[in-house]
Amino acid sequence: MIKSINVILANAPVKNGNRGCVALSITMMSLIDEVMNNAGVQYRLFLPDSQFGDQKKHECKIGNNVIIFEDCYYPKGISYKENLKIALKVVAERENKGRKIFKSSDYILDIGQGDSFADIYGEYRFKMIDRIHHLARKYNKPYCILPQTIGPFKDRLIAQQAHDSIAKASYCMARDKQSYAYVLRNVPEQKNIAEYIDVAFFLPYEKIKQDSKFTHIGLNVSSLLWYGGYSQNNQFGLKCDYKKLIKEIIDYFLSLEHIKVHLISHVVGAERTIENDYAVSYDLWRSYNSQNLILAPLALSPIDIKDYIAGMDFFMGARMHATIGAFSSGVPVVPMAYSRKFNGLFVDTLQYDAMVDMKTDVDDIILSKVKIAFQNREILKQTIEQRMNGIVAERRKLLVRDLTNFFKL
Repeated sequence: MIKSINVILANAPVKNGNRGCVALSITMMSLIDEVMNNAGVQYRLFLPDSQFGDQKKHECKIGNNVIIFEDCYYPKGISYKENLKIALKVVAERENKGRKIFKSSDYILDIGQGDSFADIYGEYRFKMIDRIHHLARKYNKPYCILPQTIGPFKDRLIAQQAHDSIAKASYCMARDKQSYAYVLRNVPEQKNIAEYIDVAFFLPYEKIKQDSKFTHIGLNVSSLLWYGGYSQNNQFGLKCDYKKLIKEIIDYFLSLEHIKVHLISHVVGAERTIENDYAVSYDLWRSYNSQNLILAPLALSPIDIKDYIAGMDFFMGARMHATIGAFSSGVPVVPMAYSRKFNGLFVDTLQYDAMVDMKTDVDDIILSKVKIAFQNREILKQTIEQRMNGIVAERRKLLVRDLTNFFKL
């Protein structure tokens, strides 16, 4: 038996309303556990971004498996503002414990919340993601950039910082063709670069069966797009009118016979914020007052949501991990793209042509494509099965192999 290995998994929230980010976290925990168990290695897993903030051990149930992880702090507070809010003694104690964990760690992995290793969401968010790379270099620890979207970078200085972090990583794992090409073009010194796939494809599920007398349509409404992004002024440059489009989609499907439309939230919260799909879905459900429009239950975990999505006959959504949940459970899906990450995954990697691009297409074109996809849903189902048994299965094998190599097992 090899000595116990200390592993830090960063930018991996577990207690978070964004079920897509949580899906990445728990799936990655499961893959690390699989690799360690296959090698017969004991390990301790630390999550500085779990958002429990209690420095305690926690259990995470994934299928029939229970994984233990430990919440921990970073060696330094997130910002001076945060440190000022906390008594200096507490801050010092936190930093000291975090420093000990980082010093004793053997390997550091970064899942980047999927698509935050970019400046599309602003400089502060990028720095929050990139700090783990700086800490890994400070403590001279090997680090792996796990499958995620890399870029785009509009700011030259941010791009330089990103390139430096990529170059010094032991492995850089792109989750799509565009990210892979970006690294090859801009960071040629990084030799351990390959194209993998979003790890949420490997999230387990158990299909919830619906009433077979109806065709069940799943629709994920993104509150982020509903409010025009964080700027509330069409931040992502959509060519369509998102609110109008959503209502047109609902109207169309409710006009058909033997149809149930399910509003399925994927990012939730306790308050009405820009990042709360459930609040927007609730308002839509109330405004229609139709027995054929169903407000899906508020799911407590990404696995619960995937269980529900798996019971749909057709699905549409602008939260990428909601659409991955559909695709990976064999449900015909129309991903509604608002950023490069959709195109990189569905068009380039999966060669799946049922995606619509809200940055280039107007409402009428998108609605027409949705109707065609719905009519061709059985063909799409066959395509998805082929991709899952081919591309997705192959990428999983590659990921497990390279994780094993990274850990030197």
